[in-house]
Amino acid sequence: MFSKTYTFVDDRVSNEGVYYDRERGWGFLPFYFEEKADSYTGTAGWNPDGRFPGETRPEISWGKEGARVSESGFPLRFRADVPENGVYAVTVTMGGGNGRVSGIQLYTGRRNLVRRDIVMEPGETFTCRFFTHVCEYIPVMGKPPVEDRAVYVSVMGSGAGLLSVSVERAEAPTLFIAGDSLVADYIGRYPYNPIVNRGSWGQNMLQYFDGLAVCNQAHGGMTTNCFRDDGHWDIVCRNIRPGDIFMMEFGHNDQKRRNLRPYGEYAANLRWYIHEIRKRGAYPVIVTSLSRIPSRDEDGYYDLLEEYADSCRRVGREWHVPVLDLHSHSFELLCRMGVEKCKVYFNDVTHTNDYGALLVADYLAEEIRSQGIGPLTACMNGFAGKPWEPDTSLYPDHTVSSDQKEERPILSTDLPELPYADCKHIRQLNGLKEAMAKGLLDPCLKFYHPFDEMPRGQFLYLFFKAVQAPPKRSYQGEYCDIYKYEWDAQNVQAALDAGLIDKETTKNSRFRPDDALTGGELLSMMIRSLHPADDREWTIPECEQQAKSLGLVWEGYERDGAVNRADCTVALVHMMNLTEEEKIYLPRHHRGFRIPTAAHKT
Repeated sequence: MFSKTYTFVDDRVSNEGVYYDRERGWGFLPFYFEEKADSYTGTAGWNPDGRFPGETRPEISWGKEGARVSESGFPLRFRADVPENGVYAVTVTMGGGNGRVSGIQLYTGRRNLVRRDIVMEPGETFTCRFFTHVCEYIPVMGKPPVEDRAVYVSVMGSGAGLLSVSVERAEAPTLFIAGDSLVADYIGRYPYNPIVNRGSWGQNMLQYFDGLAVCNQAHGGMTTNCFRDDGHWDIVCRNIRPGDIFMMEFGHNDQKRRNLRPYGEYAANLRWYIHEIRKRGAYPVIVTSLSRIPSRDEDGYYDLLEEYADSCRRVGREWHVPVLDLHSHSFELLCRMGVEKCKVYFNDVTHTNDYGALLVADYLAEEIRSQGIGPLTACMNGFAGKPWEPDTSLYPDHTVSSDQKEERPILSTDLPELPYADCKHIRQLNGLKEAMAKGLLDPCLKFYHPFDEMPRGQFLYLFFKAVQAPPKRSYQGEYCDIYKYEWDAQNVQAALDAGLIDKETTKNSRFRPDDALTGGELLSMMIRSLHPADDREWTIPECEQQAKSLGLVWEGYERDGAVNRADCTVALVHMMNLTEEEKIYLPRHHRGFRIPTAAHKT
């Protein structure tokens, strides 16, 4: 049985032997390293900020008062290699030395918070025992799961000395977490700034428990389908044991897929996970989706996720599964706060910073206690304090960020190749790589499904990444097959406001959001977007002729044939690459310019 204790109290005051050595199998992590696409393996979930290194040169020393870091805002990170995956009991002892220290945070794994706001009076020590689960994970999609067989301990805060760390193989239940970018682990940037650092409730749950480990397998971009199909579910299946808990939050990305409607395939997937978890002797728990920063129209505040939350509640009642209704709580809380105040808890309209992550985790912990969810409440502690109050002076410009109107993509560091396993040798590969570089594609997914038909409603979400959209407003009711509070409704309204929709394609008051986009419809929207806002009444044959002159027609184009996802995406890339000089040859209704011939295009 693996069991080791590492002590950092002696007369050593130089850096010799302080830093991690692979042959030795333990040590502290340096602050300077070459950042890779995988920002987690070997980092304990901490990476340098883009402004670092600079004049600050933090160092790690260890002596009579333990191991310390010389500069505030930098994490002291210890790594101890372990022989196999599984649960480990970790005991950490810290001391404050001759002075009082406060505001110390203790982390493990990929920046999973263990204890926060630790206070030590002069001469006092602080000892904490917790469980951590060492397990493979997928940090960058398109790559196989990563094995990082090490226990990490990170201390953030000034004045505390790390005296010792003990690591031993142990048995304890594990809370497995599944979900999307609202739940996933996020790296901490140092020098640390909680108001700009992205965080999630998933990496904040361990602080509420003494008797279990947490294994967070959530990943950005996941739907209830993707989590299963992209390999994350396989990792859970290999590691989950009877008595473990499986907590899932999905919805934000499901609602962007026309085939994952709340009461249809989304609900079916929730039931499937429940069934599979119970087969393995574990306990399922559903969490409804965190609300985005609410929007407001003439009827008041609204959020587009209510039907997905309601679907969770229905499935929970049907299958007798606990449901933590995060959506209702967060929506009501954010509405009471008001949009401007709640921005200090978010990095954009969707993703929380570290203040928001703690706020959400605190609610979930209280709800677990309130519902008395036995497998979880039996392991809970009473140590976690109240969520942090945001310090707005920490914004780089000392003001509340105003750039929080749109959801920002979860981008990995520069990807040398597409992560999609189904795009390796296809004709459109180079165009898709360029689409990734331009921010049109999600790098968090394993499969792109390049030859699937593109639904008309889902296309608009992609289209407005490629073109300048008018200011979004709530849906005004033009079509009877669009629901005001569904994800695609605002994009449909934006396309209407911009004059991008050919009325011939929306007869009988129907937008047809689930129909496959045709080649002619794609060219129509692209060409209309290239014209001034007051000159967009062009028929599909006219748009087709203009598109040919600009080289925008792809191999296999059919006016009335369905467009696949790859051809659609690459066509948008070619449109984005057009120069202003090329665009001036487009005809104008009021000027009578001739349409250039294909021979003009060089």
